[in-house]
Amino acid sequence: MADEIVAKIKDAIDIVDLIGDSVRLERKGRNYGGLCPFHDEKTPSFMVSPERQSWHCFGCGKGGDIFTFIMEKEGLSFPEALEELARRAGITLPKRRGRPQSQDLYTVMEMAVDFYRRELKGPGGAAGRGYLARRNITDRDAAAFEMGWAPASWQSLNDALRREGVTQEQLLKCGLVSQGERGCYDRFRGRVMFPIRNVSGRCIALGGRIVDGDGAKYLNSPEGPLYSKKDNLYLLNKAKGAIRERGRSILVEGYMDAIRLHMHGHGETVASLGTALTEEQASLLRRFANKCYICYDADAAGQNATLRGMYVLQRAGLQVYVVRFPGGKDPDEMLQTEGGDELFDAALEEAKPLVLYHIGLFEKAAKSEGQAKAAEELLEGMAQLSAVELAPYLQEIGHAVGLPDYQLRGELDRLRRGRRVSAQAAESMAGTDEPPETIDLDGLDDEGSSAPCDPAETGLLYLLWSSRELRTGVDVGETVRLFLDERLKEICGALLTGSSPEELERRWLELGEHFPLSVVAAGGAFCDTLSGTDAEKWQALAAGMRRKSMQARYARLREMMFRGQAAPDEMAEYARLAAELKRH
Repeated sequence: MADEIVAKIKDAIDIVDLIGDSVRLERKGRNYGGLCPFHDEKTPSFMVSPERQSWHCFGCGKGGDIFTFIMEKEGLSFPEALEELARRAGITLPKRRGRPQSQDLYTVMEMAVDFYRRELKGPGGAAGRGYLARRNITDRDAAAFEMGWAPASWQSLNDALRREGVTQEQLLKCGLVSQGERGCYDRFRGRVMFPIRNVSGRCIALGGRIVDGDGAKYLNSPEGPLYSKKDNLYLLNKAKGAIRERGRSILVEGYMDAIRLHMHGHGETVASLGTALTEEQASLLRRFANKCYICYDADAAGQNATLRGMYVLQRAGLQVYVVRFPGGKDPDEMLQTEGGDELFDAALEEAKPLVLYHIGLFEKAAKSEGQAKAAEELLEGMAQLSAVELAPYLQEIGHAVGLPDYQLRGELDRLRRGRRVSAQAAESMAGTDEPPETIDLDGLDDEGSSAPCDPAETGLLYLLWSSRELRTGVDVGETVRLFLDERLKEICGALLTGSSPEELERRWLELGEHFPLSVVAAGGAFCDTLSGTDAEKWQALAAGMRRKSMQARYARLREMMFRGQAAPDEMAEYARLAAELKRH
Protein backbone atom coordinates (compact mmCIF):
# COMPACT_ATOMS: atom_id res chain seq x y z
CA MET A 1 0.00 0.00 0.00
CA ALA A 2 2.83 2.40 0.92
CA ASP A 3 4.57 1.73 -2.42
CA GLU A 4 1.37 2.54 -4.29
CA ILE A 5 1.02 5.85 -2.43
CA VAL A 6 4.63 6.78 -3.27
CA ALA A 7 3.97 6.05 -6.93
CA LYS A 8 0.66 7.93 -6.86
CA ILE A 9 2.28 11.02 -5.34
CA LYS A 10 5.09 10.96 -7.90
CA ASP A 11 2.53 10.79 -10.70
CA ALA A 12 0.61 13.75 -9.28
CA ILE A 13 3.48 16.20 -8.69
CA ASP A 14 5.57 17.73 -11.43
CA ILE A 15 9.19 17.82 -10.31
CA VAL A 16 9.91 21.05 -12.22
CA ASP A 17 7.14 22.84 -10.33
CA LEU A 18 8.29 21.43 -6.98
CA ILE A 19 11.98 22.25 -7.40
CA GLY A 20 11.15 25.53 -9.12
CA ASP A 21 9.74 26.77 -5.79
CA SER A 22 13.28 27.02 -4.42
CA VAL A 23 15.58 26.95 -7.45
CA ARG A 24 15.40 29.30 -10.42
CA LEU A 25 15.23 26.92 -13.38
CA GLU A 26 15.79 27.70 -17.04
CA ARG A 27 14.90 25.40 -19.90
CA LYS A 28 17.91 23.71 -21.51
CA GLY A 29 16.62 21.52 -24.34
CA ARG A 30 14.46 18.78 -22.87
CA ASN A 31 15.62 19.51 -19.32
CA TYR A 32 15.88 22.44 -16.91
CA GLY A 33 19.04 23.77 -15.31
CA GLY A 34 19.95 26.04 -12.43
CA LEU A 35 22.31 26.67 -9.52
CA CYS A 36 22.48 23.76 -7.10
CA PRO A 37 20.77 24.51 -3.78
CA PHE A 38 23.03 22.05 -1.94
CA HIS A 39 26.45 23.59 -2.57
CA ASP A 40 27.87 26.99 -3.55
CA GLU A 41 28.43 27.39 -7.28
CA LYS A 42 28.50 30.18 -9.83
CA THR A 43 28.11 28.04 -12.96
CA PRO A 44 24.87 26.00 -13.03
CA SER A 45 25.46 22.26 -12.75
CA PHE A 46 22.05 21.30 -11.37
CA MET A 47 19.72 19.54 -13.83
CA VAL A 48 16.04 18.56 -13.61
CA SER A 49 14.48 16.12 -16.06
CA PRO A 50 10.69 16.44 -16.48
CA GLU A 51 10.64 13.23 -18.54
CA ARG A 52 12.33 11.11 -15.89
CA GLN A 53 10.97 13.22 -13.00
CA SER A 54 14.44 13.27 -11.48
CA TRP A 55 17.19 15.74 -10.56
CA HIS A 56 20.96 15.52 -10.50
CA CYS A 57 23.84 17.87 -9.72
CA PHE A 58 27.01 17.28 -11.72
CA GLY A 59 28.90 19.37 -9.17
CA CYS A 60 28.19 17.72 -5.83
CA GLY A 61 26.79 14.44 -7.17
CA LYS A 62 23.50 14.58 -5.31
CA GLY A 63 20.32 13.57 -7.08
CA GLY A 64 17.07 11.68 -6.91
CA ASP A 65 13.38 12.41 -7.23
CA ILE A 66 10.79 14.60 -5.51
CA PHE A 67 11.14 12.73 -2.22
CA THR A 68 14.91 12.98 -1.97
CA PHE A 69 14.80 16.65 -2.98
CA ILE A 70 12.38 17.76 -0.30
CA MET A 71 14.08 15.58 2.32
CA GLU A 72 17.47 17.12 1.48
CA LYS A 73 16.17 20.67 1.12
CA GLU A 74 13.87 20.82 4.14
CA GLY A 75 15.65 18.33 6.40
CA LEU A 76 12.56 16.11 6.57
CA SER A 77 12.27 12.46 7.44
CA PHE A 78 10.59 10.20 4.90
CA PRO A 79 7.23 10.14 6.77
CA GLU A 80 7.32 13.95 6.98
CA ALA A 81 8.17 14.26 3.29
CA LEU A 82 5.40 11.80 2.46
CA GLU A 83 2.86 13.91 4.35
CA GLU A 84 4.05 17.18 2.81
CA LEU A 85 4.01 15.87 -0.76
CA ALA A 86 0.68 14.10 -0.25
CA ARG A 87 -0.81 17.39 0.93
CA ARG A 88 0.63 19.15 -2.08
CA ALA A 89 -0.78 16.49 -4.40
CA GLY A 90 -4.20 16.53 -2.72
CA ILE A 91 -3.86 12.88 -1.71
CA THR A 92 -5.21 11.66 1.63
CA LEU A 93 -2.87 9.35 3.50
CA PRO A 94 -4.23 6.47 5.57
CA LYS A 95 -4.32 7.45 9.24
CA ARG A 96 -1.42 6.10 11.27
CA ARG A 97 -1.97 4.72 14.74
CA GLY A 98 -1.24 7.30 17.34
CA ARG A 99 -1.67 10.25 14.99
CA PRO A 100 -3.35 13.10 16.89
CA GLN A 101 -6.91 13.73 15.83
CA SER A 102 -6.91 17.48 16.40
CA GLN A 103 -6.70 19.67 13.33
CA ASP A 104 -3.31 21.14 12.44
CA LEU A 105 -3.05 24.90 11.92
CA TYR A 106 -2.94 24.70 8.14
CA THR A 107 -6.16 22.69 8.18
CA VAL A 108 -7.75 25.29 10.44
CA MET A 109 -6.80 28.02 7.97
CA GLU A 110 -8.42 26.09 5.11
CA MET A 111 -11.55 25.67 7.20
CA ALA A 112 -11.65 29.44 7.71
CA VAL A 113 -11.24 30.07 3.97
CA ASP A 114 -14.13 27.69 3.27
CA PHE A 115 -16.28 29.41 5.91
CA TYR A 116 -15.70 32.88 4.46
CA ARG A 117 -16.36 31.68 0.91
CA ARG A 118 -19.68 30.13 1.95
CA GLU A 119 -20.65 33.32 3.74
CA LEU A 120 -19.97 35.39 0.61
CA LYS A 121 -22.36 33.23 -1.38
CA GLY A 122 -25.03 33.15 1.34
CA PRO A 123 -27.72 35.68 2.32
CA GLY A 124 -25.40 37.45 4.74
CA GLY A 125 -22.82 38.13 2.03
CA ALA A 126 -24.88 40.71 0.12
CA ALA A 127 -22.69 43.62 1.27
CA GLY A 128 -19.55 41.80 0.17
CA ARG A 129 -21.01 40.85 -3.19
CA GLY A 130 -22.14 44.44 -3.68
CA TYR A 131 -18.65 45.76 -3.02
CA LEU A 132 -17.11 43.27 -5.45
CA ALA A 133 -19.70 44.13 -8.09
CA ARG A 134 -18.78 47.80 -7.76
CA ARG A 135 -15.16 46.80 -8.33
CA ASN A 136 -16.19 44.79 -11.43
CA ILE A 137 -15.38 41.45 -9.81
CA THR A 138 -17.77 38.73 -10.95
CA ASP A 139 -18.82 35.70 -8.91
CA ARG A 140 -16.54 33.62 -11.09
CA ASP A 141 -13.59 35.93 -10.41
CA ALA A 142 -14.31 35.85 -6.69
CA ALA A 143 -14.30 32.04 -6.75
CA ALA A 144 -11.07 31.89 -8.78
CA PHE A 145 -9.24 33.96 -6.15
CA GLU A 146 -11.06 32.34 -3.19
CA MET A 147 -12.53 35.62 -1.95
CA GLY A 148 -14.91 35.46 0.97
CA TRP A 149 -16.98 37.49 3.41
CA ALA A 150 -16.47 37.90 7.17
CA PRO A 151 -19.86 38.56 8.80
CA ALA A 152 -20.16 41.69 10.93
CA SER A 153 -21.11 39.68 14.03
CA TRP A 154 -18.49 39.16 16.71
CA GLN A 155 -18.21 35.37 16.90
CA SER A 156 -19.48 33.84 13.66
CA LEU A 157 -16.21 32.20 12.64
CA ASN A 158 -15.21 31.35 16.20
CA ASP A 159 -18.45 29.51 16.90
CA ALA A 160 -18.56 27.74 13.53
CA LEU A 161 -15.03 26.35 13.79
CA ARG A 162 -15.39 25.44 17.46
CA ARG A 163 -18.35 23.28 16.45
CA GLU A 164 -16.01 21.55 13.95
CA GLY A 165 -13.61 20.56 16.74
CA VAL A 166 -11.09 23.40 16.40
CA THR A 167 -9.71 24.48 19.77
CA GLN A 168 -9.61 28.04 21.04
CA GLU A 169 -5.81 27.83 21.19
CA GLN A 170 -5.63 26.89 17.51
CA LEU A 171 -7.85 29.81 16.52
CA LEU A 172 -5.63 32.19 18.48
CA LYS A 173 -2.42 30.76 16.98
CA CYS A 174 -3.87 31.16 13.48
CA GLY A 175 -4.75 34.79 14.21
CA LEU A 176 -8.39 34.18 13.35
CA VAL A 177 -9.67 35.43 16.70
CA SER A 178 -8.47 37.96 19.28
CA GLN A 179 -8.54 37.68 23.05
CA GLY A 180 -10.72 40.22 24.85
CA GLU A 181 -11.79 40.76 28.45
CA ARG A 182 -14.99 38.80 27.85
CA GLY A 183 -13.45 36.04 25.78
CA CYS A 184 -12.41 35.53 22.18
CA TYR A 185 -13.96 37.32 19.23
CA ASP A 186 -13.48 37.21 15.46
CA ARG A 187 -10.56 39.29 14.23
CA PHE A 188 -12.21 39.94 10.85
CA ARG A 189 -15.73 41.38 10.79
CA GLY A 190 -17.65 43.07 7.97
CA ARG A 191 -14.81 42.57 5.48
CA VAL A 192 -14.20 41.06 2.05
CA MET A 193 -11.61 38.37 2.66
CA PHE A 194 -8.49 37.41 0.68
CA PRO A 195 -6.57 34.20 1.53
CA ILE A 196 -2.79 34.64 1.66
CA ARG A 197 -0.89 31.52 0.61
CA ASN A 198 2.80 30.73 0.76
CA VAL A 199 4.82 29.77 -2.30
CA SER A 200 3.77 26.12 -2.07
CA GLY A 201 0.08 27.02 -1.81
CA ARG A 202 -0.63 26.60 1.88
CA CYS A 203 -2.93 29.18 3.46
CA ILE A 204 -0.92 30.98 6.11
CA ALA A 205 -2.91 34.19 6.65
CA LEU A 206 -5.89 36.28 5.58
CA GLY A 207 -6.43 39.87 4.56
CA GLY A 208 -9.71 41.71 4.92
CA ARG A 209 -11.02 44.87 3.20
CA ILE A 210 -13.62 46.80 5.16
CA VAL A 211 -16.80 47.68 3.26
CA ASP A 212 -18.64 50.07 5.59
CA GLY A 213 -18.04 51.76 8.92
CA ASP A 214 -14.94 52.67 10.88
CA GLY A 215 -11.70 50.76 11.06
CA ALA A 216 -8.56 50.22 9.05
CA LYS A 217 -9.23 49.94 5.33
CA TYR A 218 -7.22 46.72 5.16
CA LEU A 219 -6.51 44.33 8.01
CA ASN A 220 -4.16 41.35 7.81
CA SER A 221 -3.56 38.37 10.06
CA PRO A 222 -1.03 39.02 12.82
CA GLU A 223 2.36 37.35 12.64
CA GLY A 224 2.41 33.94 14.25
CA PRO A 225 3.49 30.32 13.84
CA LEU A 226 2.32 30.24 10.21
CA TYR A 227 2.67 33.80 8.99
CA SER A 228 5.60 36.16 8.58
CA LYS A 229 4.73 38.93 6.14
CA LYS A 230 8.36 39.65 5.28
CA ASP A 231 8.73 36.09 3.94
CA ASN A 232 5.71 36.02 1.63
CA LEU A 233 4.11 37.70 -1.36
CA TYR A 234 0.41 37.65 -2.23
CA LEU A 235 -0.48 35.37 -5.19
CA LEU A 236 3.10 34.07 -5.61
CA ASN A 237 1.74 30.52 -5.49
CA LYS A 238 -0.34 31.32 -8.59
CA ALA A 239 2.24 33.54 -10.27
CA LYS A 240 5.44 31.50 -9.97
CA GLY A 241 4.92 29.51 -13.17
CA ALA A 242 4.20 32.61 -15.24
CA ILE A 243 7.17 34.45 -13.68
CA ARG A 244 9.48 31.60 -14.63
CA GLU A 245 8.01 31.36 -18.14
CA ARG A 246 8.06 35.12 -18.89
CA GLY A 247 11.34 35.86 -17.16
CA ARG A 248 9.92 38.68 -15.03
CA SER A 249 7.69 39.45 -12.08
CA ILE A 250 5.31 42.39 -11.70
CA LEU A 251 5.10 43.76 -8.16
CA VAL A 252 2.09 45.80 -7.00
CA GLU A 253 0.93 47.11 -3.63
CA GLY A 254 -2.59 45.78 -3.11
CA TYR A 255 -4.73 42.67 -3.39
CA MET A 256 -7.08 44.21 -5.96
CA ASP A 257 -4.22 45.42 -8.15
CA ALA A 258 -2.72 41.92 -8.20
CA ILE A 259 -6.07 40.26 -8.89
CA ARG A 260 -6.91 42.70 -11.68
CA LEU A 261 -3.60 42.08 -13.42
CA HIS A 262 -4.14 38.31 -13.24
CA MET A 263 -7.62 38.79 -14.71
CA HIS A 264 -6.10 40.73 -17.61
CA GLY A 265 -3.50 38.13 -18.50
CA HIS A 266 -0.58 39.25 -16.34
CA GLY A 267 -0.28 36.08 -14.31
CA GLU A 268 3.26 36.99 -13.24
CA THR A 269 1.92 39.57 -10.74
CA VAL A 270 2.38 39.50 -6.96
CA ALA A 271 1.63 41.99 -4.17
CA SER A 272 3.85 42.96 -1.26
CA LEU A 273 1.35 42.61 1.62
CA GLY A 274 1.60 46.19 2.81
CA THR A 275 5.14 45.96 4.13
CA ALA A 276 8.44 47.55 3.13
CA LEU A 277 10.14 45.24 0.68
CA THR A 278 12.46 42.79 2.39
CA GLU A 279 15.49 40.71 1.46
CA GLU A 280 13.40 37.59 1.98
CA GLN A 281 10.80 38.75 -0.55
CA ALA A 282 13.57 39.69 -2.97
CA SER A 283 15.02 36.18 -2.63
CA LEU A 284 11.60 34.69 -3.34
CA LEU A 285 11.29 36.62 -6.59
CA ARG A 286 14.90 35.90 -7.54
CA ARG A 287 14.17 32.17 -7.48
CA PHE A 288 11.97 32.47 -10.53
CA ALA A 289 13.31 35.32 -12.70
CA ASN A 290 15.93 38.09 -12.82
CA LYS A 291 13.62 40.99 -13.71
CA CYS A 292 11.06 42.75 -11.52
CA TYR A 293 8.67 45.47 -12.74
CA ILE A 294 7.36 47.60 -9.88
CA CYS A 295 3.95 49.23 -10.24
CA TYR A 296 3.91 51.31 -7.05
CA ASP A 297 2.56 54.81 -6.55
CA ALA A 298 6.00 56.35 -6.02
CA ASP A 299 4.56 59.90 -5.87
CA ALA A 300 2.68 59.11 -2.67
CA ALA A 301 3.93 59.84 0.82
CA GLY A 302 6.76 57.56 1.82
CA GLN A 303 8.49 57.75 -1.56
CA ASN A 304 11.93 57.37 0.03
CA ALA A 305 10.82 54.21 1.82
CA THR A 306 9.51 52.87 -1.48
CA LEU A 307 12.84 53.60 -3.14
CA ARG A 308 14.70 51.86 -0.32
CA GLY A 309 12.61 48.78 -0.95
CA MET A 310 13.41 48.90 -4.65
CA TYR A 311 17.12 48.99 -3.84
CA VAL A 312 16.63 45.93 -1.64
CA LEU A 313 15.41 44.10 -4.73
CA GLN A 314 18.28 45.41 -6.85
CA ARG A 315 20.88 44.36 -4.28
CA ALA A 316 19.43 40.85 -4.29
CA GLY A 317 20.38 40.51 -7.95
CA LEU A 318 17.10 41.55 -9.55
CA GLN A 319 16.97 43.97 -12.47
CA VAL A 320 14.38 46.48 -11.20
CA TYR A 321 12.22 48.50 -13.58
CA VAL A 322 9.76 51.13 -12.39
CA VAL A 323 6.42 51.44 -14.21
CA ARG A 324 4.61 54.79 -14.22
CA PHE A 325 1.00 55.32 -15.34
CA PRO A 326 -0.43 58.53 -16.80
CA GLY A 327 -2.65 60.54 -14.48
CA GLY A 328 -1.35 58.83 -11.35
CA LYS A 329 -3.70 55.86 -11.80
CA ASP A 330 -3.02 52.58 -10.05
CA PRO A 331 -2.99 49.31 -12.08
CA ASP A 332 -6.56 48.39 -11.10
CA GLU A 333 -7.91 51.75 -12.30
CA MET A 334 -5.77 51.72 -15.43
CA LEU A 335 -6.98 48.34 -16.63
CA GLN A 336 -10.65 49.28 -16.16
CA THR A 337 -10.41 52.38 -18.35
CA GLU A 338 -11.09 52.31 -22.08
CA GLY A 339 -8.00 51.01 -23.84
CA GLY A 340 -6.53 50.14 -20.46
CA ASP A 341 -4.81 46.96 -21.62
CA GLU A 342 -2.93 48.80 -24.35
CA LEU A 343 -2.00 51.63 -21.98
CA PHE A 344 -0.74 49.17 -19.41
CA ASP A 345 1.37 47.26 -21.95
CA ALA A 346 2.81 50.57 -23.18
CA ALA A 347 3.72 51.55 -19.61
CA LEU A 348 5.54 48.24 -19.17
CA GLU A 349 7.47 48.86 -22.39
CA GLU A 350 8.48 52.32 -21.19
CA ALA A 351 9.45 51.22 -17.68
CA LYS A 352 12.73 52.74 -16.53
CA PRO A 353 15.60 50.96 -14.80
CA LEU A 354 15.68 51.88 -11.11
CA VAL A 355 18.77 54.07 -11.39
CA LEU A 356 17.35 56.18 -14.22
CA TYR A 357 14.02 56.42 -12.42
CA HIS A 358 15.70 57.71 -9.26
CA ILE A 359 17.70 60.22 -11.29
CA GLY A 360 14.42 61.37 -12.85
CA LEU A 361 13.01 62.10 -9.38
CA PHE A 362 16.06 64.14 -8.40
CA GLU A 363 15.00 67.45 -9.97
CA LYS A 364 11.63 67.43 -8.21
CA ALA A 365 13.24 66.43 -4.91
CA ALA A 366 15.84 69.19 -5.26
CA LYS A 367 13.10 71.81 -5.53
CA SER A 368 11.17 70.58 -2.50
CA GLU A 369 14.02 69.45 -0.23
CA GLY A 370 17.01 71.42 -1.46
CA GLN A 371 19.82 70.47 -3.81
CA ALA A 372 22.19 69.16 -1.14
CA LYS A 373 19.69 66.88 0.61
CA ALA A 374 18.31 65.53 -2.68
CA ALA A 375 21.86 64.79 -3.92
CA GLU A 376 22.70 63.03 -0.66
CA GLU A 377 19.59 60.82 -0.92
CA LEU A 378 20.32 60.02 -4.56
CA LEU A 379 23.93 59.05 -3.91
CA GLU A 380 22.97 57.04 -0.80
CA GLY A 381 20.73 54.96 -3.01
CA MET A 382 23.33 54.58 -5.74
CA ALA A 383 26.01 53.55 -3.23
CA GLN A 384 23.97 50.44 -2.43
CA LEU A 385 24.74 49.12 -5.90
CA SER A 386 28.03 47.77 -7.20
CA ALA A 387 30.34 49.74 -9.46
CA VAL A 388 29.52 47.35 -12.30
CA GLU A 389 25.78 47.99 -11.97
CA LEU A 390 26.31 51.77 -11.92
CA ALA A 391 28.87 51.98 -14.74
CA PRO A 392 26.31 52.58 -17.55
CA TYR A 393 24.72 55.46 -15.61
CA LEU A 394 27.68 57.40 -14.18
CA GLN A 395 27.38 60.19 -16.72
CA GLU A 396 23.69 60.75 -15.93
CA ILE A 397 24.32 60.63 -12.16
CA GLY A 398 27.21 63.07 -12.38
CA HIS A 399 25.20 65.49 -14.52
CA ALA A 400 22.28 65.37 -12.05
CA VAL A 401 24.32 66.13 -8.92
CA GLY A 402 26.88 68.36 -10.61
CA LEU A 403 29.98 66.27 -9.90
CA PRO A 404 32.77 65.39 -12.36
CA ASP A 405 33.47 61.71 -12.89
CA TYR A 406 36.45 61.38 -10.51
CA GLN A 407 34.63 63.17 -7.67
CA LEU A 408 31.49 61.11 -8.19
CA ARG A 409 33.42 57.84 -8.01
CA GLY A 410 35.21 59.03 -4.87
CA GLU A 411 31.96 60.02 -3.18
CA LEU A 412 30.32 56.70 -4.03
CA ASP A 413 33.35 54.81 -2.68
CA ARG A 414 33.20 56.85 0.53
CA LEU A 415 29.51 56.03 1.00
CA ARG A 416 30.13 52.35 0.29
CA ARG A 417 32.89 52.24 2.92
CA GLY A 418 30.54 53.87 5.38
CA ARG A 419 27.88 51.25 4.70
CA ARG A 420 30.41 48.44 5.22
CA VAL A 421 31.61 49.90 8.52
CA SER A 422 28.00 50.28 9.70
CA ALA A 423 27.22 46.70 8.74
CA GLN A 424 30.30 45.40 10.58
CA ALA A 425 29.39 47.42 13.67
CA ALA A 426 25.88 46.01 13.61
CA GLU A 427 27.25 42.48 13.36
CA SER A 428 29.62 43.10 16.25
CA MET A 429 26.84 44.46 18.45
CA ALA A 430 24.74 41.44 17.61
CA GLY A 431 27.57 39.16 18.70
CA THR A 432 28.13 37.79 15.19
CA ASP A 433 31.57 39.26 14.50
CA GLU A 434 33.11 35.78 14.40
CA PRO A 435 32.19 33.61 11.41
CA PRO A 436 30.31 30.44 12.30
CA GLU A 437 32.31 27.26 12.48
CA THR A 438 31.81 25.18 9.37
CA ILE A 439 31.85 21.44 8.89
CA ASP A 440 32.85 19.72 5.68
CA LEU A 441 29.99 17.37 4.89
CA ASP A 442 31.49 15.89 1.72
CA GLY A 443 31.22 12.13 1.78
CA LEU A 444 29.07 11.99 4.91
CA ASP A 445 25.70 11.44 3.19
CA ASP A 446 25.82 7.66 3.25
CA GLU A 447 28.69 5.56 4.51
CA GLY A 448 31.11 4.76 1.67
CA SER A 449 29.10 6.62 -0.95
CA SER A 450 31.41 9.56 -1.57
CA ALA A 451 33.68 7.93 -4.19
CA PRO A 452 32.64 8.83 -7.76
CA CYS A 453 30.85 6.26 -9.86
CA ASP A 454 31.61 5.25 -13.44
CA PRO A 455 29.00 7.05 -15.63
CA ALA A 456 28.55 3.94 -17.77
CA GLU A 457 27.70 1.86 -14.70
CA THR A 458 25.21 4.45 -13.47
CA GLY A 459 23.66 4.46 -16.96
CA LEU A 460 23.22 0.68 -16.88
CA LEU A 461 21.65 0.93 -13.45
CA TYR A 462 19.23 3.65 -14.59
CA LEU A 463 18.12 1.55 -17.59
CA LEU A 464 17.46 -1.43 -15.33
CA TRP A 465 15.58 0.81 -12.90
CA SER A 466 13.34 2.32 -15.56
CA SER A 467 12.58 -0.80 -17.65
CA ARG A 468 10.68 -3.73 -16.20
CA GLU A 469 11.14 -5.57 -19.51
CA LEU A 470 14.91 -5.25 -19.21
CA ARG A 471 14.93 -6.35 -15.56
CA THR A 472 12.99 -9.50 -16.33
CA GLY A 473 14.80 -10.29 -19.60
CA VAL A 474 18.50 -10.17 -18.71
CA ASP A 475 20.64 -12.91 -17.18
CA VAL A 476 21.01 -12.04 -13.50
CA GLY A 477 24.54 -13.38 -12.98
CA GLU A 478 25.94 -11.95 -16.19
CA THR A 479 24.35 -8.54 -15.56
CA VAL A 480 25.59 -8.27 -11.97
CA ARG A 481 29.12 -9.07 -13.21
CA LEU A 482 28.97 -6.02 -15.51
CA PHE A 483 29.30 -3.79 -12.45
CA LEU A 484 32.80 -3.27 -11.07
CA ASP A 485 31.64 -0.88 -8.34
CA GLU A 486 30.55 -3.00 -5.37
CA ARG A 487 27.99 -0.38 -4.29
CA LEU A 488 26.28 -0.47 -7.69
CA LYS A 489 26.61 -4.25 -7.91
CA GLU A 490 24.59 -4.48 -4.70
CA ILE A 491 21.86 -2.17 -6.02
CA CYS A 492 21.73 -4.14 -9.28
CA GLY A 493 21.38 -7.39 -7.35
CA ALA A 494 18.45 -5.96 -5.36
CA LEU A 495 16.73 -4.84 -8.57
CA LEU A 496 17.14 -8.23 -10.25
CA THR A 497 16.05 -10.41 -7.37
CA GLY A 498 12.40 -9.47 -7.16
CA SER A 499 12.26 -6.08 -5.43
CA SER A 500 10.39 -3.44 -7.43
CA PRO A 501 11.84 0.06 -7.81
CA GLU A 502 8.92 1.44 -5.77
CA GLU A 503 9.57 -1.00 -2.94
CA LEU A 504 13.31 -0.31 -2.97
CA GLU A 505 12.78 3.45 -3.01
CA ARG A 506 10.45 3.37 -0.04
CA ARG A 507 12.87 1.13 1.88
CA TRP A 508 15.87 3.37 1.14
CA LEU A 509 14.01 6.55 2.04
CA GLU A 510 12.77 5.08 5.31
CA LEU A 511 16.38 4.18 6.15
CA GLY A 512 17.61 7.62 5.09
CA GLU A 513 19.80 6.19 2.31
CA HIS A 514 19.86 8.71 -0.57
CA PHE A 515 22.91 7.36 -2.39
CA PRO A 516 21.08 4.73 -4.51
CA LEU A 517 18.55 7.25 -5.83
CA SER A 518 21.35 9.74 -6.53
CA VAL A 519 23.10 7.11 -8.61
CA VAL A 520 19.93 6.34 -10.57
CA ALA A 521 19.39 10.05 -11.26
CA ALA A 522 23.03 10.43 -12.38
CA GLY A 523 22.58 7.47 -14.69
CA GLY A 524 19.51 9.04 -16.24
CA ALA A 525 21.43 12.26 -16.85
CA PHE A 526 24.27 10.29 -18.48
CA CYS A 527 21.85 8.36 -20.70
CA ASP A 528 20.47 11.69 -21.93
CA THR A 529 23.84 12.30 -23.58
CA LEU A 530 23.63 9.09 -25.59
CA SER A 531 21.78 8.56 -28.85
CA GLY A 532 19.51 5.68 -29.77
CA THR A 533 16.73 3.78 -28.03
CA ASP A 534 17.03 2.49 -24.48
CA ALA A 535 17.72 -1.00 -25.87
CA GLU A 536 20.53 0.36 -28.05
CA LYS A 537 21.96 2.31 -25.11
CA TRP A 538 21.90 -0.86 -23.01
CA GLN A 539 23.75 -2.83 -25.69
CA ALA A 540 26.40 -0.13 -26.09
CA LEU A 541 26.94 0.38 -22.35
CA ALA A 542 26.94 -3.35 -21.59
CA ALA A 543 29.49 -3.99 -24.36
CA GLY A 544 31.67 -1.22 -23.00
CA MET A 545 31.48 -2.56 -19.45
CA ARG A 546 32.27 -6.10 -20.64
CA ARG A 547 35.38 -4.78 -22.36
CA LYS A 548 36.34 -2.76 -19.29
CA SER A 549 35.85 -5.83 -17.11
CA MET A 550 38.04 -7.88 -19.45
CA GLN A 551 40.71 -5.17 -19.41
CA ALA A 552 40.69 -5.11 -15.60
CA ARG A 553 41.01 -8.92 -15.47
CA TYR A 554 43.70 -8.89 -18.17
CA ALA A 555 45.75 -6.32 -16.21
CA ARG A 556 45.40 -8.39 -13.03
CA LEU A 557 46.52 -11.62 -14.74
CA ARG A 558 49.42 -9.83 -16.42
CA GLU A 559 50.63 -8.57 -13.05
CA MET A 560 50.39 -12.11 -11.62
CA MET A 561 52.41 -13.53 -14.52
CA PHE A 562 55.21 -11.00 -14.05
CA ARG A 563 55.36 -11.95 -10.38
CA GLY A 564 55.37 -15.65 -11.22
CA GLN A 565 52.11 -16.18 -9.35
CA ALA A 566 49.88 -17.24 -12.26
CA ALA A 567 48.63 -20.83 -12.36
CA PRO A 568 48.46 -22.67 -15.74
CA ASP A 569 44.71 -22.07 -16.08
CA GLU A 570 45.22 -18.35 -15.34
CA MET A 571 47.96 -18.18 -18.00
CA ALA A 572 45.53 -19.74 -20.48
CA GLU A 573 42.86 -17.23 -19.48
CA TYR A 574 45.38 -14.41 -19.99
CA ALA A 575 46.11 -15.61 -23.54
CA ARG A 576 42.39 -15.90 -24.32
CA LEU A 577 41.65 -12.39 -23.02
CA ALA A 578 44.59 -10.94 -24.97
CA ALA A 579 43.23 -12.43 -28.20
CA GLU A 580 39.68 -11.28 -27.50
CA LEU A 581 40.75 -7.74 -26.64
CA LYS A 582 42.83 -7.60 -29.80
CA ARG A 583 39.77 -8.56 -31.90
CA HIS A 584 37.70 -5.73 -30.33
